[in-house]
Amino acid sequence: MKLFRNIGIIGIVIFSFFYTEKIANYMLENNDLYKEITNEKDNYEVASVNASINGDYIVPGLNGKVVDVRDSYYNMKDMEIFNSYYLMYDVTYPDVSLNSNVDKIINKGNSAKRSVSFILEYDEDIINYFEDNNYPASVVVTKETFSQESKLEQLNGDVSSFDDLETLLSKYSNNSNVCYVTPTNEDICRKHSKYLVKTDKIINNSTIIDIKNNIESGDIYYVSKNTDTKSIQLIINSIIFKDLDIVKISELISEEYVD
Repeated sequence: MKLFRNIGIIGIVIFSFFYTEKIANYMLENNDLYKEITNEKDNYEVASVNASINGDYIVPGLNGKVVDVRDSYYNMKDMEIFNSYYLMYDVTYPDVSLNSNVDKIINKGNSAKRSVSFILEYDEDIINYFEDNNYPASVVVTKETFSQESKLEQLNGDVSSFDDLETLLSKYSNNSNVCYVTPTNEDICRKHSKYLVKTDKIINNSTIIDIKNNIESGDIYYVSKNTDTKSIQLIINSIIFKDLDIVKISELISEEYVD
């Protein structure tokens, strides 16, 4: 008899919690501010974008965002008015993503980012030019050319000392986990599950005009050593004229949502 009584008490408690939650949800969903957030959320949500794959190559996708109506409501509750600044979001992920296809080679960033990136072959004059002008760039280094003080993102371009350079990159800088692919380093970069990057937009003193006249969002430029910095500035001027941002390669290929 005592057993049945205890079961009955437990049942009443469970029913009470369930009923209370139903009432709370009903009141919340009929709150004017809650309903306004629900009605407005579609105006602020962004769909995710699938990565584009063409053979061995990939253009990264983009994460999206959806409004968390309940959290947004509680974030605005004290104000009692709708304000888009206080909307709370959840991330949505593309069905086809870079992280699921790390064996593919990235040859372009997603054009929706309105950005381009420079990867520099090691050349002190060019590196100094980018640093002195505060232009973001990524530079391919070896263990011997790695610098703890570099303002630029550094990419592991070593083969014989790849692991030693990985240790330095992780200890003294933000290791981007990116490799610029060459015939000599592709195998070791794949072995370490690096993001693989390669471009056919090679900047040198004979390609300046062609590059300058064909700038597109998402471009990745590889700057060969001994390239005249005045020529590089011509390309940068054209990038700025097209209202594109210059970002380091890890930012360009990231699928994180960016406003």
